[in-house]
Amino acid sequence: MVAIGQLPQRLYRTLDGGLTWSLQIEEDSTFYSNFEFVDDIHGWMKVYKEVPSDRPPSYEYSLRRTKDGGNFWQQVSNPPDSAFFALHFVDSLIGYSGGTNAVYRTTDGAESWQEMTIEPGVHFGLWDIYFVDKQYGWAVGGSSDIFDAGIILKTTDGGKTWEVNRHPTHIGSAVYFINPDVGYIAGDPAWGGVIMMTKDGGENWDYYYPSSPHLNDIVFIDDSTGWAIGARGFLLHTRDGGSTWQRMETGTHADLHRIIFIDNGNVGYIFGENNTLLRYDGTGSTVIRDNSITPSTFNLDQNYPNPFNSETIIKYELIHPASVILKVYNITGKEVITLVDEKQIEGSYQIIWNGKDQFGKEVSSGVYFCLLRVAAFSQTRKMCLIH
Repeated sequence: MVAIGQLPQRLYRTLDGGLTWSLQIEEDSTFYSNFEFVDDIHGWMKVYKEVPSDRPPSYEYSLRRTKDGGNFWQQVSNPPDSAFFALHFVDSLIGYSGGTNAVYRTTDGAESWQEMTIEPGVHFGLWDIYFVDKQYGWAVGGSSDIFDAGIILKTTDGGKTWEVNRHPTHIGSAVYFINPDVGYIAGDPAWGGVIMMTKDGGENWDYYYPSSPHLNDIVFIDDSTGWAIGARGFLLHTRDGGSTWQRMETGTHADLHRIIFIDNGNVGYIFGENNTLLRYDGTGSTVIRDNSITPSTFNLDQNYPNPFNSETIIKYELIHPASVILKVYNITGKEVITLVDEKQIEGSYQIIWNGKDQFGKEVSSGVYFCLLRVAAFSQTRKMCLIH
């Protein structure tokens, strides 16, 4: 499954390893994300439905489940919006969701959710959860107690209780463990990307700093071979278990968000913004960009750091001169502040939002949306502010 397009968004499905794609769902004012399949038939996806409003964007969140490989999707229970950022399922019944200061667990395929135990006095925002088996799991994100610092949570009892890793760390965007001892985190310090590696279950971490923007996902197909992807088309590859990393050309400057592999690691797919779909053919060691679904357009980058607790950088690109409006809204759709409202020439721009509204007052912790409008084009990014 792959979600493609601006609003209205479409959901495409492939039955031949990605050689061809067929339209599965098309709904007005709807986003699809956080796809999780545990086998050929059981899967979940997060759905954002835009709510009509005079002050967009405002969204309703829901979780849908399929039991037949994606032919039919049914809405199921979802945890609170504040804990609905990271999503991971271990099997057809057991799954986890995390967000602001909370981790939730389901044991019935998302019919119901229960909040798990985390040591008190810890404040964070989670971006990814991964279980190497039914007992050992990790969750990563950003800490709201220390500026530009990350959080690593670990469980050894199937997610019932979570302990905090006390070692200094960067904000984590994605986590992947090969076994209970060896694992990796793709991180997002304010100045670029980082890959963190442990060989002792998180007791100690090594750091690798590629000359890259922030990294969004990391995956290993065996003990030695791994991939990491990030902003502006950045792709890294290792063949020695993460000791060294090599950059590979992708032919795109779009932000890359998710990477998956099939056919025992011989075929891989990378999904990114602006309808970007990259296919990797392991037999030829090449990266192919599917231009048929990748338009040339304006672009709003994901802000960084994210989550943030004082200020964050917002970047965007213009392909020709245009009138630009850049606004921040809260989760109810109320306008918080206008950051840009002027005509600009083509090029790359960045602006810092300090977490204050139009009156100079600090806004509260929570989810906010940055909306870029350029003529008929619009793009939204979700931001998480934690004090």
